[in-house]
Amino acid sequence: MSALVLEAGLCLLVLLAPLPFGAVGPAGRLALEAGALFLTALWALSSVRERVALPPRAVLAGVLGLLALAALQVVPLGPRVIAIVSPWTSSLREAVDGSGRVPSTLSIAPDATASALRTGAALAGLLLVATSVVARRGPRRIAAAMTVSAAFQGLYGMLILASGSARIWNVPKTAYLDSATGTFVNRNHFAGFLAATLPVGFGLIVASLRRARAGTPSRGRIALLGDDGSRALLGGLLGLIGLAGVLLSYSRTGTALAIAAVAATLAATTGGPLMRRGALVLGVLAVAAIPLADLGLERLVDRYAAAAGDAAASGGRLDVARDTLTLVASAPLAGCGFGAFTWAFPTVSSPAVRAHYTHAHDDLLQLAAEGGIVAVLLLLAIAIPLGRRMGRIVASRADPVAVGAALGLGAMALHALVDFDFHIPADAAIAAVLAGIVLGTTWTGRS
Repeated sequence: MSALVLEAGLCLLVLLAPLPFGAVGPAGRLALEAGALFLTALWALSSVRERVALPPRAVLAGVLGLLALAALQVVPLGPRVIAIVSPWTSSLREAVDGSGRVPSTLSIAPDATASALRTGAALAGLLLVATSVVARRGPRRIAAAMTVSAAFQGLYGMLILASGSARIWNVPKTAYLDSATGTFVNRNHFAGFLAATLPVGFGLIVASLRRARAGTPSRGRIALLGDDGSRALLGGLLGLIGLAGVLLSYSRTGTALAIAAVAATLAATTGGPLMRRGALVLGVLAVAAIPLADLGLERLVDRYAAAAGDAAASGGRLDVARDTLTLVASAPLAGCGFGAFTWAFPTVSSPAVRAHYTHAHDDLLQLAAEGGIVAVLLLLAIAIPLGRRMGRIVASRADPVAVGAALGLGAMALHALVDFDFHIPADAAIAAVLAGIVLGTTWTGRS
């Protein structure tokens, strides 16, 4: 019963987390954190009574290590310790306030780091819960919730764009008025969410078709009117709606990764000759692109054509990346503090960067800036075993839903190298659940 309750809670969180503008506001973020920590508490109680599946030790060590590092960053260590561990932080603190009344912490913005620690604890809890639930009950129901959530986001984004109302939940949009953003503020984070969830949805469709084929007496025919066939048809409709939505986001990297992840999921799980799989992928994309052709295919083409110029523009993301590397070199061991990038970056930004950047638009670089080499090593402890399991899942092709989860998580990780998906609470929560699916489907008693 406890696994069923936890599974229902995860499904509800997947559906609700993106609705309050991607949970970027204080209320939406707090609701997501409260829901995740409540599920974690239920999971902890159930673990007392029965055995639960856990992530590999290296992943656990990495996750707990990152939380411990964030906690250490907000603990007053004294001026001498700070001067030894991070001379840059010490000199910056002295320049801002030489009175000594401000607590000496590794983080230059301890309140922001404490907030990041709270969110990180909620995400760690989701990883534990998802791993245990999937190991016991499988990923299908969670995948269904992701499919519905992706379809709703795509449909809502298309309707708002087509209507011209430029409002989300009756709140006026202030940016990306010419793009579908679902219930997100930013089209790139909307596209990142769909790139992560749509492969799972298409994997679920293939899994339903496999069961329908297995239950059909006539070899080579699929009983689309049966339960599994009907689920596959409904899933196909939802998947196409979500895919159409991401095409209308006009997010260059997000769209490309979403298409690549969906295409790879279908190609890896459908089987048959290469030409037939290629035709299937092209057919799916052609149907999903119908709204794009009606609302502005040329805009997407123009955006890709301008990509190289935008990347090299003065004061753009390349300059921000170079300045972020300077910030990494300033506090190489333990960083400037999780969540403190927006305060630290102006101290190293070059004259060409005139806009105020709250994020580095590269989550890996920002992690190195905020947590130093320690955080990067802890991330590797998580990423290496997780990446190996993702590779085994895709190579085996045995579970289409797990294949979609692995490719969706990979798509979000790649997108985070040019944006900051993991700093959007709803996207980060989906990533934690996807990681739980990967770890749960590959879990064994020995692991």
